[in-house]
Amino acid sequence: PDLNLPPGTRAEGDHFVAGRGLRDSNDFIAKELSKRGIAVEQIGPYRVRGVELTRFLSETSTTSWLAIHVLRVSGKTLIFFVPRPKS
Repeated sequence: PDLNLPPGTRAEGDHFVAGRGLRDSNDFIAKELSKRGIAVEQIGPYRVRGVELTRFLSETSTTSWLAIHVLRVSGKTLIFFVPRPKS
């Protein structure tokens, strides 16, 4: 991704496994987005069916991603980048 991720984060298939917990990962990503001047709408964190989730929706049309989903499931914090549709 074109964004720094929390220290210790590693790629695993189509997503990343964060090296930190949900709150630290959310704070790190929010700070990184702010530092780069990328406007986002942050939704959450909230809990649905045992999964904690935070969504960062891009309001900047130049990002390669439409949203970042940070979720904790089964004790792991996962980070997904939702690609922006190509028009």
